[in-house]
Formats: sequence, structure tokens, C-alpha cells
Amino acid sequence: MLGIKSKNSEKKAEKRRSKFWPLITVLLCAAATVGAYPEIQRNGEDAYYTYSVESEGQAAAWPNYYSDDAEANLRQFTRYLYVGSYGMYWNLQQSIQQRVLSPSDVFFSAYGDEDFEGRDGFDSAFRTWMQSYFSLLESFQVEVSMVDLSSGESYSNSSQDLSQYDKGGDLEKEAPFFMKLTFDENGNVSIDQMENIAGVTLSVSEVGGMTKERVLNWMEAYYLSDAVMSQPENVALYVYSIDEECYVNGNGASGEAVDSVYYREASAQSIGGIYLAVLIFLTLCAVFLPVYRRVRRESAWIKKIPMEGALAAFLAVCILERMAVSLCTDYVTSSWVGREVLMLLIQMAFYTAVYGAWLVGAMVMLQITDMGPKPFVQEKSICFQTVNRVYGGGKGLVSHFLESIRNIDLSDQSDKWLLKVVGLNFVILFFCCIFWFWGIFAILVYSVVLFFLLRHYMKKIKKDYGVLLSATSRMAQGDLQMDVEEDLGVFEPVKQELAKVNSGFRKAVEQEMKSQSMKTELITNVSHDLKTPLTAIITYVNLLKDENITPEERRSYVDILDRKSLRLKKLIEDLFEVSKAASGNIQVEKSRISLGEMVQQAAAEQADSLEKAGIDLRLAVPEERITAWLDGEKTYRILENLLVNVSKYALTGTRAYLSLTTDGEWAYLVLKNISAQELSEEPESLTERFVRGDKSRNTEGSGLGLAIVKSFVELQGGRFSIVIDGDLFKAQVRLPLGQAPEGETKQAEEAEKTEE
Repeated sequence: MLGIKSKNSEKKAEKRRSKFWPLITVLLCAAATVGAYPEIQRNGEDAYYTYSVESEGQAAAWPNYYSDDAEANLRQFTRYLYVGSYGMYWNLQQSIQQRVLSPSDVFFSAYGDEDFEGRDGFDSAFRTWMQSYFSLLESFQVEVSMVDLSSGESYSNSSQDLSQYDKGGDLEKEAPFFMKLTFDENGNVSIDQMENIAGVTLSVSEVGGMTKERVLNWMEAYYLSDAVMSQPENVALYVYSIDEECYVNGNGASGEAVDSVYYREASAQSIGGIYLAVLIFLTLCAVFLPVYRRVRRESAWIKKIPMEGALAAFLAVCILERMAVSLCTDYVTSSWVGREVLMLLIQMAFYTAVYGAWLVGAMVMLQITDMGPKPFVQEKSICFQTVNRVYGGGKGLVSHFLESIRNIDLSDQSDKWLLKVVGLNFVILFFCCIFWFWGIFAILVYSVVLFFLLRHYMKKIKKDYGVLLSATSRMAQGDLQMDVEEDLGVFEPVKQELAKVNSGFRKAVEQEMKSQSMKTELITNVSHDLKTPLTAIITYVNLLKDENITPEERRSYVDILDRKSLRLKKLIEDLFEVSKAASGNIQVEKSRISLGEMVQQAAAEQADSLEKAGIDLRLAVPEERITAWLDGEKTYRILENLLVNVSKYALTGTRAYLSLTTDGEWAYLVLKNISAQELSEEPESLTERFVRGDKSRNTEGSGLGLAIVKSFVELQGGRFSIVIDGDLFKAQVRLPLGQAPEGETKQAEEAEKTEE
């Protein structure tokens, strides 16, 4: 157990240590880069020494020399000024156009915005050379000014107007040293004036080397063609110095500037190589070392960085390479004298951030080996997820739009109207566009007319809406009379639906009022029908208490009590049955019965009461056996109540007809008789509880017979209805024949054969 805990703690400690390895590696790489600065400085010194000793280019490239030949000195100095005129022209064009331009924008404008090979290299070399150029001019105490001959715009490092020393000008002041170079409209250069202590005057051909090719060579842009390179045009370059021998200046200041240039070039190459080597080293560490694989697989913060974050880190590292070169060259040229410690701290922080960003980006991108290309892009790319969401939403919108187009119903008046309006609008705008400028006035007139038409239409809509709102408000306040007759336009369907709702409300109110009336009548009838036999029972019980009555009277009273109690019992049982049926709290036990036999049996049992009432019952029962799956007890009760109803309410001395028919699916019972009383009730109300055919209640009926019939018929899935035609009363019963449950069909057939 202790061994397991020890192993777990060791794993946790190792996991914690692995998190610090990337930081340690980055700090070591940053320290190594800064530690290489002294070596980079020595490399710069060696490069300058090699160039100055072993190459003849020093005398040709820079005026950092001393010669007794004034003409040779002037030739070299003029070539130098010619190359510098390109830098002056670049600055002048930025001043004229009031925007930032790159050197390639000015001298390789033939390419336009198109990127070409060597653009960045040329721009970088040009800017570096121009920085050295102005440093050397300052050390030579030389002032220069370039003037655009068309606009008079100028660019200068001098505070005075150098054109005043031009002998072709108005002032013609004398100067210790003065030169004027002119570029015409085609870029051809000429030396218009040369004032110096030696009295030497040179032409362009005598100077030699004043070509675009020399400019590209001095920029070390050998890969570019001078055929597509532009040159200064329609400008004049003025050169002035208070030093008569500025062109033979050998005081060492220019040498220091040249040293700075060569130090910068050499250090840029060295730091660039170290920068690239460190990035390659960090990439190899992230790929092959297990500790970095563990970090990228287990680190939660690495997993949260998206693919675009890693790519942005790579891009930032590439862009900051120039800043690394600048920091290094500032160090080797002693630009931070007295602040070396602060500079080293800044550079340590810079390289730590840059190398850390590269290492983190590499570990994020290497997750592609763990996840696979497709899952990596799907899970780590914000762009992919955004495009996927936009595509899904756009696809849904397009599908919805196409579905809307497909669902345009030309038979729908609203769709037709919209299509007509859109089509008419298109035709009007089309014709307005034909007239070009004058179409603007046509569109203006059309817009004004359209405004008034739409305002008229909106007023009508508001009016129709107000009428509809008023009607709904009256309905909410209880006014159920929908008296809106006018056409409400787009709200007409809503008006019609509200009219239907209004009608439904009225029917519901009428039904509720009828229900309340029936409830009141029901309570009255129940009270009366229960009170009548109960009062009789109480009366005859009091009579029996009298000791003076005769035995015959006593027997008569007992018989009356017996009949009244039986009637009360029957009334209570009927009320109980109809209440259970109405509530659904009653069971239906179906069995196989013969409807024909049951009809004949019920008629036989009620024969005496029918004969006593003077009713001649005629049966119409088919000879073939009609078998049904019904509740026998409730079906017999249906027949019994119907026949009892005939015996109580049929006209004495008339005939009643009871028929039984079937269509193979349903059995139909129809009972017809002539009513003794005039039937003023609605047929539906006769099936309500405590409703009698005689309002005077002279019969002993409970008023529940037909209500029970209706309940028992509906419980068995049938239908009961009453038809009244004058005094003709017709009761119609439809009962389903039904089918025997599974497993009982064969037994039913055998039982039927046995009965036969």
C-alpha cells in the first residue's frame, strides 16, 4: 500500500516538474542568444577589417579616403551624391503625396501593388543605406536640398534655401563649396554647376558611373533589373558646404559611420542565424523530447489554445525577427552606452517572449499528430468552427428562402397582390434607370406618390384594426352581439373567426342557462317524487296508531303502506342506477344473448300491465336467431323501461308497435305508440331525469325510465333517440351485435348448437 502511494506521489512530482521544462528551455535559449552578443560584435569588426583591407570597393563605395588628386576626389564624391539623390527623391515624393511610401513603391512602381521577389530586401537595404548617407553628410558638414521643378516642393537637411547659391538664380551668392545636379523629365542627369577650391568642373560623362546599375550595386540588390527601375525626374539637387575641402574630409567621423554600417550588416547576419537556429532547436525539442510530448498531451492550457493562436504566434515571431536584429545592432554599435544592464534585461524579456511563443505554438500544432488532421482542425480551429456555424446558418436561411419560394401560392390573394406590387415596382424602377441622371427625378416623383399611397393604405389598416379592437373589447365586457358588417380588408378572416367565437360563446351561455334551469327542475322533481310516497307512508303510519280502526281498515292501510314503500324503494333504486350510469361508475358484463327471445320475454312479462292500460302491443321479431354480445341485465332493463313507459303514457285503446331488425353489425329496436297527453317537450328533454309525459304527475312514474334507457344504451356503445310527430311517440334503440372475446367464440358456437 505504501509502495503504491509512493509511486503515485512520484508520478505527481514528475508531472509538476515537466511543466517547468518549457520555461527553463526558453530562458536558456534567451540567455544563450544574449550571451552571443560579444562574439557577434567581434564578427562585425572582422567583417569590416576584411572588407576594408582585402576589397577595393571601399574607395569606390565610400568617400572615406584621402587622395592628393582633387579631380579623383570630386568624381567619387559626385557618384556618392548621385546615389544619395535617390534617397532624397524618395523622401520628396512622400512629402508631395502626403503618405508613407516604400522605396520600391517609388522606384519600382511598374509592379504596382503586386508583390515581387526582392521587394522587402531592397526596401530594407535602401533604408539602411539612407541612414548611413545622412550620417556621413552630417560628418562632412554637407547640406543638401532637392526641389521639385514643377511644384516647387522641396526636401532638405538644411535650414537655409540652397538655391540662393545657384548662379542661374536671382541671388547668386558665393559659396565655399556648391554643386547642382538636375534630372529632366526623362530622368537624365546633368551637372549644371560645380564650385570648389580647386576650380575643377566635371560633366556626367567625365564623372562616370552615374547609372541606375550603380545604385542597385551599392544597395547590394543585384537580383533586381535596372530596366524596370525608375529614377528621379524633373528635380534639382543642391549641395552646399562651408568646408572648401569637404569632398576630401578625412577626419575619421565618416570612418566611424562606415564602421557602424558594416557592424550592422555583420551583426544582422549573425543574429539572424542564431535566431533561426534557436527556433529550429525549440521545434526539434517539441517534436522528439518525451517531456514536451507529455506537456502538450496533458496540459489543460495548451489544449485551450486554438490553431489560429499558434499560427499567430509563428507570424509574430517571424515579424519580430527584424526587431531582434535591431536590438542586436544597437548593442554592437554602442547605442545604449551607460544602459547596458537595462538593455540586457529588455532583450532577455524579448527573447523569452518570442521563443516561448514559438515553443507553445509548436506544441499546439504538434497536437495534430495526437488527434489526426481532420479532428485537429475541427476541434482546434476557430475559423473552421465559425465557418461551419455560418455555413449551417446560411444553409438554413437559403433553405428557408427556397422553401418560401416553393410555397408561394398563386391562388392566394395576398401572394398574388405581393407579386403584383413587386413586379410593378421593378418595372417602374427599370424605366427610371433607363434615363440615367434624369431617372433620379423620376424616382423622386415615384417615391412621393408611393409615400401617399402607402400612407392611405396604412390609415385604412389602422381604421380596420380599430374597429376589430373595439369589437373584441365589447366581447370582453360581455356584449356578445357581433354587429361588425363592413369589410375589414386584411382583418376580415380575423373578424369571421371572432364571429364564430362570439356564436360559440352565446351557445355556451344558453347551454349554461339551460343547465342551471334543469338543475333547479331536477331538485324540485326529486323533492316532489321522494316527498309524495314518504308523506303517504307517514300519514298511514299515523292512522295505524289509532286503536279504534277496524281490522279491515288496518289491512287496507298496511297494503297502501306496502305499495308506497315499494314505490319509494323503486324510485331510490332508479335514481341510484341513473346516477351511477351518468358518472360512469358502473360495470358492463357482456355475454351472448338472443335479442329476439329477450324481446318476447319482456313483452310477455309486461302483457298484464299493457292489457290493464288498454294497449294492444304488436311485435315484429324475425324468425332467425339474432345473437349479440351485450349485458343481458341492462338490455332487459332497457326493454322493460320502454314497455313500462308505454303502459303509463300511451293512449288507452290504441296499439303499440315493437320491432327488431339487424343489418349484421347493429340491432335496431323501434317502439311506436300514441301518447295520451300532448307532447310539448323537445325529444331530447324527455331523456332527462325526472321528466314525465304528464305534467300533472297523475301517474306513478319516477321520470327516470327513459334516462336509464339512454344511459344503459350508451354504456354498451349504442345510441338512443326519440322522434315525436304530433302525438306519435317513437323510441329508437341501436345496439352493437359485437363479437365474442378470443377463446369464447368456439364455446359460443357449441352452446348455440346445443340450444338448437
